[in-house]
Amino acid sequence: MEERGSALGEIAFDVLERLVRERLSRKAGAHLIEGSLGTILLKLPLVLRGERSGPGVFAAHLIGEIDRALEDAIQHAAAFRPGHAFCYRCGSAPCEHSASPSHRHVFVGYTPTGVPRWEDFAQLCLDLRHPEVDGLYADPPAFIALVRDKTEINGSLLEAFRSESAFRLRGQVAAGFFPFFARDGEGRGVLAVTFQIGASRARSGAVRYGLNVLGRTPLGEPLDLLWERQDLIPWQGAVRWAQSALGTLERARRTRVEEVPARLDGILRGLCRRLEHERRARRRRTRHAESRHRAGERPTRKAVDDARAIVPGDVLVDERNGTLVVPGARGRMHFYTADGRLVSSVRYSRDAIERKRKLGLWRPSQPGEAAALINLLKS
Repeated sequence: MEERGSALGEIAFDVLERLVRERLSRKAGAHLIEGSLGTILLKLPLVLRGERSGPGVFAAHLIGEIDRALEDAIQHAAAFRPGHAFCYRCGSAPCEHSASPSHRHVFVGYTPTGVPRWEDFAQLCLDLRHPEVDGLYADPPAFIALVRDKTEINGSLLEAFRSESAFRLRGQVAAGFFPFFARDGEGRGVLAVTFQIGASRARSGAVRYGLNVLGRTPLGEPLDLLWERQDLIPWQGAVRWAQSALGTLERARRTRVEEVPARLDGILRGLCRRLEHERRARRRRTRHAESRHRAGERPTRKAVDDARAIVPGDVLVDERNGTLVVPGARGRMHFYTADGRLVSSVRYSRDAIERKRKLGLWRPSQPGEAAALINLLKS
């Protein structure tokens, strides 16, 4: 009997899944959620007797519930497009107004008619007379994170645009500068990023929260492409924490409406603190590694041993920072400057090494690039 019940349940699952996919294929904007659709919440009664009973009534109710759930999911995804601010004038993102003009710009608010406004981050800090603004022009640059609430960033927006949209921007953190290794033609290697908390209201009245990261590479590409050059995304941990906190708030049934602004403000300020902490921690790690190297505490013995066996054809160049990469035994990779100074030694798996080669992060060195280093190492 249990086996029969299980088999019927599996049939019901298969039929429902096929029905959801079929209804989704008919929706405009289906492409926004096809790859991420994970859960559909359906609430419908199964009436066995009476006026509202029968398969036809049940089917109509079921299809209506599925359609509403899919339309809400598409609406939410349309409001939260990675790297694009929501545009009230166009009623969606992305559009021609929704992307940052450059890798130095951050979101600063809306025009009265709902078009996103952007400003160079250093200029914004100058206008605000931030005490550390001079440090933004240093090398490496200072790091500043600005928390701005919904009143500041929505203040110029006409009420008509606010009331007609299901999307609400609830606050943001604008942060910069994040340093990166700039290639020829990309300008100064600094990046400004905007982290926004937005809310979309479903037809059912339920509110969904999302965190969006706005920015672009110097060549106008998505940030993901820029950070393929980096080993770590510097805001990854902070963003993961904030998204988790928003998910907790969204699921909390006992949170009163009047408590939500304070909760969102706490998440924004927590995100800001984590961004600042991670930037300070990375600077400390960099200084600590340099001091250990100068004091002779780095494991340089293996670097010297590996260098003795190297030939010019084995040496690679790290395109992100110009260091020369000397392979060693058991996955050891030693990073040198052109004048022979050891920067770091790291152990990589074979897959990680091959992945960096395929991505173009490490390229084969030219004969002239490697010969000088090898002469220095073997002298």
